[in-house]
Amino acid sequence: MLVSTNQSPKIYFDFTKVFTKTKQFVDNHNFKHIALKDRLNSNHRATAELITRLYTKQLNNAIQLGNDVSEELPPFTTYNPSLASCKGCTVRTIINHKERLKASGFIIKEEHRGKTGIALWINPEVFSTPMLSTKSLENQIQKQPKSSLYEQRVKNLPPLVHEQQEQKNNNSSVDKLITQKEERIHQKVHNTNHNSVTGTYQEQNMNTRESRPSDSRKQIRRTKNSNAQESESAFLLGLVKDFWNYSKAVLYPDKILSEPEEREILNQIWASVYRKFKVQGSQKDWEGYQEILYKRIDMVARYLERNPNRWVAPPHLYFHPENKRNGFAKTYNWFLKQETLKREIRNQILIQKTDQEWKDHKNGKGKHKHKSRLQLFRIQQQRLSTYKDDALLSVYQQSLQRNLKL
Repeated sequence: MLVSTNQSPKIYFDFTKVFTKTKQFVDNHNFKHIALKDRLNSNHRATAELITRLYTKQLNNAIQLGNDVSEELPPFTTYNPSLASCKGCTVRTIINHKERLKASGFIIKEEHRGKTGIALWINPEVFSTPMLSTKSLENQIQKQPKSSLYEQRVKNLPPLVHEQQEQKNNNSSVDKLITQKEERIHQKVHNTNHNSVTGTYQEQNMNTRESRPSDSRKQIRRTKNSNAQESESAFLLGLVKDFWNYSKAVLYPDKILSEPEEREILNQIWASVYRKFKVQGSQKDWEGYQEILYKRIDMVARYLERNPNRWVAPPHLYFHPENKRNGFAKTYNWFLKQETLKREIRNQILIQKTDQEWKDHKNGKGKHKHKSRLQLFRIQQQRLSTYKDDALLSVYQQSLQRNLKL
């Protein structure tokens, strides 16, 4: 919805002018310094432009939320690993580039804030360009359709990480982007051009002849299969959305994201966490996998509570398929290690209990003192078999041989 003309006009920073100021700052610095060690090369310039782009986007988001930045600009808050991932380099390279930019005066101050990352104060000369008013733009875009207005806003806000584009596959009910699947799931049912027998869209005055009985049965089966695929797609998409909503509430409770950013994160989760649903499994299997994902998120949350100085990457980086260093995928081995440790501790406690029962039985004590050794063996075997753990049964056999020799 456009802002009414009688309201105070909103303001924003123009990307083009800010980039021009960044280029002028680097060129002026290199013109004043002849020594190569004091000049800013192309890599330093690229890092400065990356910081400028992300900072401009951060300022515009703050303005949209109603924050006043006209008197004093807030610092640029980010993380070193995030900048390194966006630029495609190591964290050490980002730190070295920041030192060169601080020496040149592009970054006038840096503050480390632990779990919340770092704060950078950029030279005011770069952001001294006049902020443009959206009121003057409303008259130009008021007559444009809604789709063109959306494209115009999104074009000035490129994603922080390159979004993986997928080819359309109309023969697959799952292997599609989130937005494509939602459009297909929420199609209108009562369409005038929809054929109720075949389940396909036909032109008017076509297919008016009666089908043979065999053909009708085949068409009904196709319709049932299509409906089953649609229901399965809706279920799988619900898993993706539920997982993101849970992750956002636990790990990013104060994070405010725009609709394009939410869509980008959903597609990244679909690709990295669920592997585009290429693994075949029943609905019960996917529900079990979903519970494991929730446990992995809880595991990360507990780790952050125990270590206040630790942090988790922003969602568009944390769930990115190419993030092998500090992404969500690394929690899988962590989860397996913890589950293995829990199972070993559980098995030790169970074996200690059986050993104590054999010891009490030999001394004529305990609740099984009136049972025979065979009856006690059957009771223990039935109890341990409920855990369905072959390693537990193997350890029990060893302990049984040891107890019977005593």
